[in-house]
Formats: sequence, C-alpha cells, structure tokens
Amino acid sequence: MLVLSLCAYACEQLVQWRYGAAGMVAVGLVTWGHKSRNTTCTAIGLTALALLLAQ
Repeated sequence: MLVLSLCAYACEQLVQWRYGAAGMVAVGLVTWGHKSRNTTCTAIGLTALALLLAQ
C-alpha cells in the first residue's frame, strides 16, 4: 500500500511540474470524482487531462 501511495504522489508531482495548475486541477477532479463516484467530475477531469496532453 505504501508503494502505491508513493507512486500516486510521484505521478501528481510529475503532472504539476509538466502541466502546472491546470494539470493539478484536472488530477484533483479525477481523484475527487472517483472517490465520490461522481462520473461527471471524473469525465471533466479526464477530458482536461486529455486536452493538456494533446497540446
């Protein structure tokens, strides 16, 4: 479980370094949507990440 937490933290830091605040908002939306089982927030976050990756 510790390894999974460290990997998630490293992934979040990588997104923040590469894509800035918009990337962190997108990751936050995905995380919050997944935890609360809110598909709308998850879809918005994944769309934002896809748009950031397409740039």
